[in-house]
Order: sequence, then C-alpha cells, then structure tokens
Amino acid sequence: MLFDGLDSSIVNIVLPQISESFGTDTGTVSWVIMTYLLMMAGLILVFGKIAERGFLQKIFLGGLLVFTLGSAACGLSPNFGFLLTSRVFQGIGAAMIAATAPLLCVTYLPKNMLGMSLGTMAMTVSIGAVAGPAIGGFLTHYLSWHWVFLINIPIGLLLLPFALHAIPKDGPQIKQPFDFTGAALLFGMIVFEVYALERIPHLGITDRQILFCMALGFACAIAFLVRELRCTTPLINIRIFAAWKFAAVFLAFFIMNIVFMGIFYLLPFYLLAGMQFDSAVSGLYLLITPAITAIIGIPLGKWSDRIGRRPFAIAACLVLIATSSIYLVILPEMGQVPLLAGLILMGLFWGFAGGPVASRVVDYAPRGEEGTASSLMITAMYLGCTIGIAVYATTFTIATAKEGIVAFSELDTGTFMYGFHFSMMMGLVLSVLAFVLSSIVREREKTMADQL
Repeated sequence: MLFDGLDSSIVNIVLPQISESFGTDTGTVSWVIMTYLLMMAGLILVFGKIAERGFLQKIFLGGLLVFTLGSAACGLSPNFGFLLTSRVFQGIGAAMIAATAPLLCVTYLPKNMLGMSLGTMAMTVSIGAVAGPAIGGFLTHYLSWHWVFLINIPIGLLLLPFALHAIPKDGPQIKQPFDFTGAALLFGMIVFEVYALERIPHLGITDRQILFCMALGFACAIAFLVRELRCTTPLINIRIFAAWKFAAVFLAFFIMNIVFMGIFYLLPFYLLAGMQFDSAVSGLYLLITPAITAIIGIPLGKWSDRIGRRPFAIAACLVLIATSSIYLVILPEMGQVPLLAGLILMGLFWGFAGGPVASRVVDYAPRGEEGTASSLMITAMYLGCTIGIAVYATTFTIATAKEGIVAFSELDTGTFMYGFHFSMMMGLVLSVLAFVLSSIVREREKTMADQL
C-alpha cells in the first residue's frame, strides 16, 4: 500500500524530465498521472467485489505481479505512448492491491484490531502519497526519472513470496452472476467526471470537451443507479447509503481526503513562490507531515479500538479546520512558524483520520456489507485525493484568472497568495461540513463479537 500511494504522487516532480525526454508538451505529459489515477479510482470497487467472491488472495497476488511488471515497463519505456500504456497497466495492478488490502483486514483480523490494521494501511498510503515528491526529486537528481518506476521492482519481487506465504488461501468461490454492466457504468462515471474536473483549469468550464465529459459522466451515474437498484446481484448495494449513519461517516471521510490532498497539492507551490525554497528544501519540509503520521498512526488506531472512533473523528476535523485556518491567513513574511504549525497539524490529522475514521466507515456498514464498506472506504480515500487535487487546482485557477489563465511561473506573489487563500477558504468550509457529519453520529455500541 505504501507503493500504491507513492506511485500516485511520485511522478509529479519528474514530469518536466519526462516531457523533455520524450519531447511532449506540459498538457500531454500530465496524462502520465491521469492514467494511473483513473485506473485506481475506476477499478477499486470492481476488484473489491470480485475479491469478495472467493478470490481475495488471487486478486492481491495478481495485483502485486501486475504492478511490478507495470513498473518495469514504465521504467524501460522507449517512447511516450509505451509509457502511457504501461501506466495504465500499473494502475490496474495498484487498483487490485488497494481493493484487497482493506478486505484482508476486515476478513482475517478480529474486530478489536480493525482500527490498528486500517490505521496501518491508511498511514502507509498517506506516507507514500505525501513523501512521493521528495523521494522522486532525490532519485531524479542523483539517477534519472526512470528510477522512480524501477525502484518498485525489487520491492515487488520480495513481497510476492512473502504474501503467498502469509495470506490464507482462498476458500470456496461464490457462484453468482457478476454485474458487468454496472461495473462498466461505474468506471465510465468516475473516469468521465474525474477527467472533466482535472482538465477544467486547463480548458475552462465552458469548453466543449469538458461539457461533453461531464454530461457523459452524469448519464453514466443515472444509468448506474437505475441498474444497481434493479439488479438482483448488484455490483454495489446502493441501499447501503439508506443507513444515514453510514452515509454520514462515509461522506465525512470522503471530504477529509479532498481537503487534505487539496492542501498538499498547493503547498509545494507556496514553498516555491512564497517562501522561495528550492525543490530540495521544499521536499524536506514536506516530509514533516508523513513523519508525524508514521509515529502516531498505529498507536492512535489501537487506542480507537479500545475507546471508540467518534472522539478521533471529531479531533481530525478540528485539526483540519485549524490547518485550513492557518493557511487561509498565512503570508511569506510571517516566516516558518505558521508553515511548520500547518505541516505538523496535517501529520496529526492523518494520524487521527487514517485508522479511526477509516474504521468508522466499516463499523457503521449494515450487517453483511462490511466488504462493500471496506471497498467504498478505500475508494473514498483515492477518489477523494484525486478530486481534491482537481478541485483545489480549479479553485486556484478561477481565483487567479481574472484576466485569463496565466502560467504559474508568470504569477506575481500577490496574485498567487490570493488564489492560495481563496482555495483554503473553500477547504475551511468543507472541513466544517465534515465536522458536522462526524459529530452527529454517536458512538456505536460494542457487541459481544466486537469485544472478542
């Protein structure tokens, strides 16, 4: 899961080198990121549903193999088209891993270890995602951009035999029809809408391509809802959201991921444009957040298993509100203290949210739907991060494009800070909404099974 998260962000910092290597423009090279994230967001639920039918070990091991081979293909790509194809392949493998990892926790570990186990998983995803740019910059500086992908190969080769030994073999397979139509509609809905969100800053919201993709995504969403409500063996039991407590904690977790990754998307630009840091110093500052999360993530997950999740969910939202408030008023002339305070708070946030809040999504699932809830939880994490980047980028662009869209390098400091603060205001509103949703759901009473 660490490398799942890592490969969703590590490529960001090497895009200029990839663009120069293959002679592509800035807009085209962004597809190196987009193809990976679209595969992740669109296929996690599909692979999760397949794994639930008795293919858990096979999907996880297959994902490791596909991810490792995809990484090798990316690192050895002779041209840009081959690299994009390889990233699709790598993204499929990553989706297989991400779909089955939480299911392994839900299926094979006792209830009183759920917070610790999901906390470990969410912590490693977060550490990978936020440490990616720093590690990518180091590898590119001393080696080349190819090693951003090639580094995965020895790790994958070591993990395969270990996973084969550690994960129990699959039991009897569940024989029932698979909802291929629902899977295709869900994939289309996510891909079209995420693509439209990501491209709005580049093309504008009135662009025909954007409007067409948004319309297609909306049509897929309506068709998916109708299909799932009528299908006897749906891909997702949509009625799970009729349980309002589950819907509230799921939406709160989804919003938290949007805000967290949105802030982290804009921070490197602030370090460069506002604080005048170079990439090496910026990378060191950005490592503060995952370092704190690594220290507190597992202990807080274990603690939530004992005392309940609600206090941690509320604390996570309050920390996110504080973080957004700091960055809403921060200015370069204030120095490093508010910057460090925000980075530390972000590390604390994911310590509170990664295990306890992720586990809360599974806790409040209707009986028998724990597997679906775990797939939805990990989808909320990856899709929330993807949408967070797109939404914050769009908000920033809207705020700074009063006289037309201007390249980041051409923005003056005042205009940049206006867009930065405007985006943080939106994040503050979303954080308050997540706080309300988390607060209204009271602690679930523990059953005898939970205590065993």
